[in-house]
Amino acid sequence: MICKRRAAALLAAAVLTVTLSVGTYAAESRADIFNEAELSAVSPSSQALDDYLDELMPTLIDDDMEPYEQLRACYDYLVDNVRYGSHMGNLGATINGVSCNSIYSSYGAVEGFGAVALSAKVGMCNAYASAFILMARKIGYDAYLVEGSTKAGGGGYAYHEWAEIDIDDAVYVFDPQLEQDLVGAGLGEYAVFGKTYEQIPGRYIKY
Repeated sequence: MICKRRAAALLAAAVLTVTLSVGTYAAESRADIFNEAELSAVSPSSQALDDYLDELMPTLIDDDMEPYEQLRACYDYLVDNVRYGSHMGNLGATINGVSCNSIYSSYGAVEGFGAVALSAKVGMCNAYASAFILMARKIGYDAYLVEGSTKAGGGGYAYHEWAEIDIDDAVYVFDPQLEQDLVGAGLGEYAVFGKTYEQIPGRYIKY
């Protein structure tokens, strides 16, 4: 009996070691993918928004950080600081003296709604994603907004928008608003950060 118990314990320890090793390898591999990506920084068209990001981002990231760490720091900032609410109702907020409504009218939803999330710290899923996209582009990643549905807490799927980044023909999901919900529900961190759709099967349906 003692031998069987010891054998079972050794087997469990071995399985745990392999599981942890695979998990660590997967995380390191993903970081390598993002760190080795070819970067080309793109600023928003709105000068006021660009100036705001130039002031904000150095408080979150620095040149000593790898690009993957920079991306994660920007993502964490949004998860920690933006609250869910109406960005349309907050388009009157200003960013460096220019109204977010003016930015929205002149440059579109990503810049306008992203500006609301960054300045008023409020928005719905597309505002969170838009703010992340603006920051990711400043770092140099090819980030953009997509729409579709995500698994709803009560079952089924609900309309949703989130961000994607393309690297070498692979697509990676970033969803700071849903991340905020998942963390709040105690489901762990980075569940929808830098994951391929294959890694989170059934989570999203793209339109």
